[in-house]
Amino acid sequence: MHTFYADILCASLVARLGVSPDAAESALLATLEHFRAQAHNPAVARAGFTPDEYLLTAARTPRFKATLTASALMADGREVDSRLSWEAYVQREIAAAECAHQAVPPTALLGDLDAVHHVGQRLGLSDEQTDQFIPGIVLTLAQGYPYRAPEQRHLSLADILAQVTTEDLTEFLRHAAVSAASRAREAAAAARRMQRGAR
Repeated sequence: MHTFYADILCASLVARLGVSPDAAESALLATLEHFRAQAHNPAVARAGFTPDEYLLTAARTPRFKATLTASALMADGREVDSRLSWEAYVQREIAAAECAHQAVPPTALLGDLDAVHHVGQRLGLSDEQTDQFIPGIVLTLAQGYPYRAPEQRHLSLADILAQVTTEDLTEFLRHAAVSAASRAREAAAAARRMQRGAR
């Protein structure tokens, strides 16, 4: 990130949050490091991004701003404000994901509750378990929406959710189920299968 832009971000944090310049600089470095690490995930390359392109795209997202804000407040010793700021961001993201999910047509898999339950049942999940996992799956897809592949960049989040296939949902539910059961090795294997499927 260019020094000029970094200086502007830090000055904005100081003015907006009342944090010290040192806290702002520390938060920016930590946030950039966090997103740089994500930029080298193989899934980023499969989505058609170089690490620099991913970082440039990420820096424009609400998630980057929320991470930076929470980090700056934490670095300034304002742990409660940091937690409340992050929780407010998460609630906004959940609300946006819910609205997008509600806009999915009933002909699409994620718009058809019976079809979703059928996928869960094939994995041995009760309808109640499936219902508990779906909001988290939708939120995860929403969080990846800003980094969608080039051929999907013209699509809305509702469009992206409408493209979820039975195979996709099966893997998502399997991963959610083993993660909820604290079966870390199986969850990691399911995550690798999902990443390979994104190629």
